[in-house]
Amino acid sequence: MSTHSRTKSAAPPAPDDFDPEQFFKGVIWYQRWEVFEGIFTPGVNPVSNICDLMNLPADLSGRRVLDIGSSNGCMSLECERRGAEEVIALTPLDRPEWGHHQLRAAVGATRTHFMPGSVYNLNPAVLGYFDTVLFCGVLYHLRYPMLAIDNIRRVATDQLFIETHISDADLNPDDNALPLWRFYRSDELNKDSSNWFGPNSKAVVEAFASAGFEIQPTHNSGRRATFQAVVREGMPEFLSMPCHEADSYELLLGHIFEEKETWRRPTNPRGSKLS
Repeated sequence: MSTHSRTKSAAPPAPDDFDPEQFFKGVIWYQRWEVFEGIFTPGVNPVSNICDLMNLPADLSGRRVLDIGSSNGCMSLECERRGAEEVIALTPLDRPEWGHHQLRAAVGATRTHFMPGSVYNLNPAVLGYFDTVLFCGVLYHLRYPMLAIDNIRRVATDQLFIETHISDADLNPDDNALPLWRFYRSDELNKDSSNWFGPNSKAVVEAFASAGFEIQPTHNSGRRATFQAVVREGMPEFLSMPCHEADSYELLLGHIFEEKETWRRPTNPRGSKLS
């Protein structure tokens, strides 16, 4: 698995009539991103740092990118700034108070498209396939994490970059040798009832490997971690072993996903742009 230079993309100078105070007002800013030179969205999650920790390539030219759970859209727009051919930004929060549409208009982005949707309904027949997939700040919010991970494998053809909460710091050192998922029934994690699972780093690696990725950690603080992955050729591991999901695929999974053979790589073509 290759590593990439971590070069910051350049933000353009602000238009003379741009008023940051007025522009940022009334928006729930979660991501911090340099919109224009020296002007940042007032979020707490620094996009440039996350890109560096994930080893996101500085040059995404010719890449078709999927940003799952795009939030304010800063990561999506950063990918366009890095040269992506097309960026599909999926979010269930497609509302004005998240600011992504106004941010897209402000920077003059033309290749980033925001769409309502989630990791649970990724369908290559609808969205096509993606060279690069971003999965940042989403995994621990999911009640059905393996369904989500398998869905990502349905549309990914090459690179995957992951950033997530992990539970390593809450476990004994010996426990972290095992792939463990901590379940949050209510708001135990950060007083936020939208948080369901806290995998340790080992669990993230094992889960994505089972779904058909070659994956390695790129940073681990004990509570947050980043990972870089690539799609393995052939069928996903779980569909290549004697398990019920593989042996009885049409009965168990066919109505959820698609024909079994469509999982195989590299026979799936790249998706074209959305019309």
